[in-house]
Amino acid sequence: MAMATRAIFLLDFREIRLWSGRYDAHLVPVCGEALLDRLATTCLECGVSELLMVANALPADGLEAFCRRFGATAYPLSDIKLIDARLREDNDTFFIFGTPFFDGSVLYGLKQGQGLRSTEWRPEAPTGVYRLGSDDLHALLLESAAFGEVRQVFGAIADGISRISAAPSPEYAGTAGELLDIRDGVDVAIAEFRCNTENLVNRLETSVGGYWRKPIAEHMLLCNTRFPPKAFFHRLQSRIEGALTCYPSQQVDIATLVAEMTAQRSDYVAVGNGVTELILALYSTLKPTIAVPTPTFAGFQTPLPEEQKKNFVLCAPNFDLDVQAFFDFVVRSNADTAIVINPNNPTGRLVDFADMVWLIEALRSTGRRLIVDESFIDFPADGRRHSVESLVSFHDKLIVVKSLGKVFGLGGMRLGYLMSSDTELVACVRRKLPLWNINGVAECALFLLAEFLEELEDSLTLLRSDREHFQRDLKTVPGLEVVPSQTNFVLCRLPQNSPSAAKLKHNLIRRESVLVRECGYQTMKDADRYLRLSVRSPEENQALVNILKRNLGQCTGGSESSLVR
Repeated sequence: MAMATRAIFLLDFREIRLWSGRYDAHLVPVCGEALLDRLATTCLECGVSELLMVANALPADGLEAFCRRFGATAYPLSDIKLIDARLREDNDTFFIFGTPFFDGSVLYGLKQGQGLRSTEWRPEAPTGVYRLGSDDLHALLLESAAFGEVRQVFGAIADGISRISAAPSPEYAGTAGELLDIRDGVDVAIAEFRCNTENLVNRLETSVGGYWRKPIAEHMLLCNTRFPPKAFFHRLQSRIEGALTCYPSQQVDIATLVAEMTAQRSDYVAVGNGVTELILALYSTLKPTIAVPTPTFAGFQTPLPEEQKKNFVLCAPNFDLDVQAFFDFVVRSNADTAIVINPNNPTGRLVDFADMVWLIEALRSTGRRLIVDESFIDFPADGRRHSVESLVSFHDKLIVVKSLGKVFGLGGMRLGYLMSSDTELVACVRRKLPLWNINGVAECALFLLAEFLEELEDSLTLLRSDREHFQRDLKTVPGLEVVPSQTNFVLCRLPQNSPSAAKLKHNLIRRESVLVRECGYQTMKDADRYLRLSVRSPEENQALVNILKRNLGQCTGGSESSLVR
């Protein structure tokens, strides 16, 4: 279908306030350029030859400068019939309403009679881009011209375009093909992230997290995507004012609450702003030399110098832990502390309870500690049966740590706990933590989560089903080897002739707006051949499988066209 040759801009009447100043919404700077100028440039680059501006929302001097820069024509909203007089030709028109942000793919994807609406669509102000034939546009303008007051005309046009059928949404929400409504500073930050494509890979690799304002589809973070339910957020919202305006409780109160949750003594528990904070406090207390099976969670390795960490490299294809061989390695390497992540990250493999008990006893007999990270213990169907938390009170050399953000699907909550019957050690760890290390929102959430335990169990059942379907579908990607997982992520080995995992990751960012975890940083054989993929919704999982087939197709005999979106 031929590209529409005309674009009409009807601006919203809002103001956006940033720390840098106050702006009319259509003039807010996005990477140093006014939003309206960016939209006009996008239209011209997509073959639009005529720009019309409905002028009431733009100051006279700004309007004149805009028209001069882009060869545009301006009409006051009150004289909408004048615009209609210009639209006698049969070619289509893009009607750009409000303050949207979009790229050229949005314009190319619209068919006549369709509109792509914003992520937060509102019928009274339907920000979006609409492709209208001449008859439909004529009817819309004629209907609105029956009103005399500017706001009434604006409202009539909004009502008319809200009835236009919506175009199909992009494969992934939050990516380049999605239209964004610029309503506040967060939307401006999202728009700036999207338009700064040259530094995209570097920005994602140097700053992990914050994906709620980074429009990229991520299969990297490892939280329960089936929990919490909307009712939890409604309850939290009712408490948010007090949680944000008051100082949070201190460690003694938060630890008591976690102790109730885990049925342990409160002096056995220290609570951190995530497990990483607890690892740092623990290491600064113990000054350990660790032995750890790899590949594994890097948070246990990165704080220590090389001479204080000994890597026990697990073997492909499944990377299962032989606890007796690991114990022998711990002794030979003179490590005083062994670490096991169970289930392991990134392999998703579980060590059973009997093997863990043997390892605890063997290490204790030589005076060594064992740290067990059980952040993913809830995800296997029988995972809790393999937890060693129940053994803590009997083994003072056993330390258990666990992230609560993973199972509760609240990575931004930043909550984790450490558990040990060595109460002097726990007290020392607590003293290493900041006085108010858990924020009020996380504290409030911890109280409320107890009301949703049935929903939590249901979510884990659904997620396990999602995982099995995801693994099955990943096995249909030619040449991709899937390590059987018992968690909410899957480790995959790339086809032999494919690019490295790092190269594929960069390709997926640039071509598909998708972020995955490559394992090149891990201590393992052929580390640059492995990806770790988190389990998300069935729709997102299927979309990722399709993307992998498209981008790996050439490596396994697919056609050149398989690399083109």
